[in-house]
Amino acid sequence: MRSLWLHTLVHIIGLLAVATGLGLWLGQPLLGFASGAAVALTWQISQLRRLEHWLLQKDKEPLPPASGAWGAIYRQFGRMYRRGRKRKRKLSQILKQFQKAIAALPDAAVILNDEGQTLWFNQAAARLLGLTGSQDIGLPITQLLRHPRFVAFITERSDVDNPAAVVHFPSPVDANTTLELRLVPYGKKQQLLLAADISELRRLEQMRRDFVANASHELRTPLTVIVGYLESLQDSNPPEYWQQPLQTIRQQSGRMTRIIEDLLLLSRLESDSDPPATKPVNIGRMLGEIVEDARALSAEQQHQIELQLETGSGLHGIAEELHSAFANLIFNAVRHTPAGSRVTIRWYTDQVGIHVAVADDGPGIPAQHLPRLTERFYRVERSRQRVTQDGQRGTGLGLAIVKHVMQRHGGQLRIESEIGEGSCFYCDFPAAREYRPVVPASSPLVVAGAANEESEPADGETAAKLTG
Repeated sequence: MRSLWLHTLVHIIGLLAVATGLGLWLGQPLLGFASGAAVALTWQISQLRRLEHWLLQKDKEPLPPASGAWGAIYRQFGRMYRRGRKRKRKLSQILKQFQKAIAALPDAAVILNDEGQTLWFNQAAARLLGLTGSQDIGLPITQLLRHPRFVAFITERSDVDNPAAVVHFPSPVDANTTLELRLVPYGKKQQLLLAADISELRRLEQMRRDFVANASHELRTPLTVIVGYLESLQDSNPPEYWQQPLQTIRQQSGRMTRIIEDLLLLSRLESDSDPPATKPVNIGRMLGEIVEDARALSAEQQHQIELQLETGSGLHGIAEELHSAFANLIFNAVRHTPAGSRVTIRWYTDQVGIHVAVADDGPGIPAQHLPRLTERFYRVERSRQRVTQDGQRGTGLGLAIVKHVMQRHGGQLRIESEIGEGSCFYCDFPAAREYRPVVPASSPLVVAGAANEESEPADGETAAKLTG
């Protein structure tokens, strides 16, 4: 290319020299030079106009042949244009294949821009979401789907990027169809909205919940009768050889009663789509009461149970459910650690939110079991089913209950454990759940377990320990 431009420059200089020489012969050298320069400039402008005209064409024709540097420029543009057309055809084929693949999906798929406007959707979106033809293209998705839960989900997702978040709501086409919707960001400020029909899954889950609830409820009556007769037999001074069998039967019937109660509680947590209104809960006092029960459960095992209250804040929640969740975690720490082990319960806040942490220095849990700990009746190993001093065993439903309670309070259960290093179970609540009671400056500091029924924890950062 450099040699071609040099060749063109030589031609222009030659033209100017000839024109100037002709002007000298005619006695007008400046006029000759000006005429040569005008011819050279006109030729360059004409080449630029040809290139501009070709670039502005929609259906481009082959560039006219040219010599010198302009010919090389035309050929380079021609090659670039041909490569661009090949790339465009290839991308167009890929896009068509992608659209065909999405169109064939049974789930609804909608492509949105960064402002939430609809760019494209498949046939399933028309069937499940009620989107129609080209008239919905370009409209905000919140104008097409107006369910309050969906609108709130889209609004929250504009501030928080969490691909794992989903929302459930009835289809606008058929109220009996339940949709599970998620929003996945991709590309340059675009989002892919996916909606799946989970009506059958919901129906099966409801059947399972109904069966568990009904079966558990029906078992309570005969079990109550059995326990009543056992109590009568034990009170009637039976022979020595009957006392141990009766005691064993009493213990197992008690465990059965606890399993049924936990199943009913878990069923209620799963099926209650309209939970009761939340109220301010004194978490410090609640944890203090549970710690006292845990010490009684430990009995001669002499666990060192320590409660650390690092904040005077409370929690907006459902007191009965929170008590059940915290008690399950603390009692599990007592049941599943050797005698004399240390169990530490913390109530604290940080920049992320507000937390309850239950840590022990027991044997720890293998990493492969951690994802399944919240499943019903899941056991890490049989040896962890240790019998406590009162002959009780865990029901295998405690962590499942904790998980559902946390979900109903907008939080999550987080588990950390290493073999030989112990375990720590975190109840992470969002900061919006925290409340700070107003206490007069002259009020005494309230310590968990020592407060009366009407007292509230002191405001601000406080620390109190109850050690046993």
